[in-house]
Amino acid sequence: MKRYYFGILALVVTNLSLGQTSENYIFNKNEVIIPKNISVAQDVFVFKGEIPEDRIAVSTRILGKIQENQNTLSFTPAVPFGWNQKYTVVYNHTINYFSLPVPEGYESLKILKVYPSTSSIPTNILKWYVKFSRPINENNIYKYIQFVDDSNKPIDRTILPLQNALISKDGTLLTIWIEPGRQKRNLIPNKQLGSVFIPQKKYRLVISEEIKDHNGVNMVKNFSKEFTTTVADRKKPNINNWEIKIPNIHSVSNLLINCEKPIDYGSSIGNIKILDSAGQLIDGIWELKKDETVVSFIPKRNWKKGNYTIIFGPSIEDLAGNNLNRVFDNEIQKTSKNNHPYKTYTLEFELK
Repeated sequence: MKRYYFGILALVVTNLSLGQTSENYIFNKNEVIIPKNISVAQDVFVFKGEIPEDRIAVSTRILGKIQENQNTLSFTPAVPFGWNQKYTVVYNHTINYFSLPVPEGYESLKILKVYPSTSSIPTNILKWYVKFSRPINENNIYKYIQFVDDSNKPIDRTILPLQNALISKDGTLLTIWIEPGRQKRNLIPNKQLGSVFIPQKKYRLVISEEIKDHNGVNMVKNFSKEFTTTVADRKKPNINNWEIKIPNIHSVSNLLINCEKPIDYGSSIGNIKILDSAGQLIDGIWELKKDETVVSFIPKRNWKKGNYTIIFGPSIEDLAGNNLNRVFDNEIQKTSKNNHPYKTYTLEFELK
């Protein structure tokens, strides 16, 4: 018989005297198996952390389902248990604590890349991106990330603490928004607190080793990226100033686009495409290189003779959130039928 429990935020326990025990429970990543030592099964409650008896009644329990068998009960959490994390089980007037050791040879979470990678950043930067080696755990993720000044003092009101962190579908890419209300002029946070960063100052992005992957295992050491701020950037990117390095025909050599300044990783990758003279999409791999000032494209098949068109989506941004259509600081105006807010931008080249 299965019993399902969902949506209850707290367990209310009254007139319950609990004692600690070391009963023969079985714990693994996907379930807790408990000997059923009384004829009428009682509920099993599992909590994250080592919860003392006097906090059980007001603690939030883990959601999951209970499978009742002849001699045992099993509790399966809605989300698998994490390694290196303590848990509390309450059953039959007893408390039992357990944790799952990290498997031998487990590859700890690492930070592979941070965008922007350049060490020279405009004061009105809008977004950062962190690429991890494995899917991350988004619970309380912002408490592990901070920006500090050159005296190692944390900067208040820097990161926009979204209720649901912006993480890629594969769980490995985190988007960090610098608080837009402070970065955009004439908004109340900007008027009261000013911009997050000051020009010509050194800062560091610090990510604590306590940040965890989806298995609950943290990094081995803290991560730090130092950068220096420049003046605010309030000019939109202009593709007419971008230069194309034409690839070699009959090869899979890369096409390079030299941009006038670093562009935003998240808004650019996946927002550029190449069509041949017949309007067919050219498949390949897009990358940003040289501190995000160069866009690289490697086709899956050899380049052929003919004319090509590179199409850039209008939402491609620079580091300050200025896109191909407008400057981030500008007021949003009502558009008329004569305006084209979703205009695309193109560059052309020919292979002979």
